[in-house]
Amino acid sequence: MAPPTATWLLAAAACVPRYSHLPALEPAALRTPGALQTTTLDGVDVAWIDTGPPVDDRGQPPLVLIHGLSSHMGYWEYQVPVLARTHRVLAVDLPGYGASGRPDAPYTPPWYADLLADWMETVGLSRAILVGHSMGGQISLTLALRHPDKVDRLVLAAPAGLETFAPGPARWMKDHWHEGRAMEAREDELRATFSTLVFNRMDEGAEALLAERVRMGRHPSFRGTSVAVARSVAGMLDHPVYARLGEIAVPTLIVFGTDDRMIPNPAFTGGSTRAIAQRGQRAIRGAELVMLDGAGHTVMHDDPEGFNGAVLDFLRRSPSEVTP
Repeated sequence: MAPPTATWLLAAAACVPRYSHLPALEPAALRTPGALQTTTLDGVDVAWIDTGPPVDDRGQPPLVLIHGLSSHMGYWEYQVPVLARTHRVLAVDLPGYGASGRPDAPYTPPWYADLLADWMETVGLSRAILVGHSMGGQISLTLALRHPDKVDRLVLAAPAGLETFAPGPARWMKDHWHEGRAMEAREDELRATFSTLVFNRMDEGAEALLAERVRMGRHPSFRGTSVAVARSVAGMLDHPVYARLGEIAVPTLIVFGTDDRMIPNPAFTGGSTRAIAQRGQRAIRGAELVMLDGAGHTVMHDDPEGFNGAVLDFLRRSPSEVTP
């Protein structure tokens, strides 16, 4: 028998579980880019961090970072330290995820938008610059539509909500993401998802996030996260925003990676990421678009220098230079 090839050995090594034997990880033990605080709103615990100067030198409102589906504030680890040099930065764990509570809730973009508006009021933020990734992008757009007085600018990182789905594909996705689906994922399946769909750069940071996900999946609280994922997917499909993007009246920056393997949906939409990004740019009056070469869906992680630079350039300009 011929000896195994190097390619075969690498593939086999990738399938060997690395983290499944480790202890379950409780939500409060997740890595965060700052000291956790908790605010309770209508019985729902919202975990968040607050860092950076209280007032930046341009007098801009604080930045609020909103993560995407199945993630948590740790996905902003390459942004918070850089942005907080010049801006006050707050990042939240959306309920259902991270260190926040896991209530029996709808987990739709409107529910999240209203909860975040209440959270902003509670922690003393009259207005904010929203920075939302993927599902967090659709939530940010929904918040801007439902509570326009609370949003100063939008930064949308590979946002959901720019592509639309026919009833058939939408039903398939909702059926696939049933409330126990996230609990069924094995470590090898998670690694494949992380390395082929979520990240284009599996560095130490991405590896650490994968390890956390595997270990979180073994904690009793993850049942609540699995429910939140299913309801979040259904909520994004049931509460589309594309038809209302023309109502967005704040300066908006859209950032995508050129090699995003999740948007557009490869099974049901097809086409190019650039086409979807340009569709969103046309729909939002005056929106700016930055495409980062080679970056994937977690664009802020795959090219943190490019992403942070684009955001800081957008923020440095006066409102008259970026107002739609």
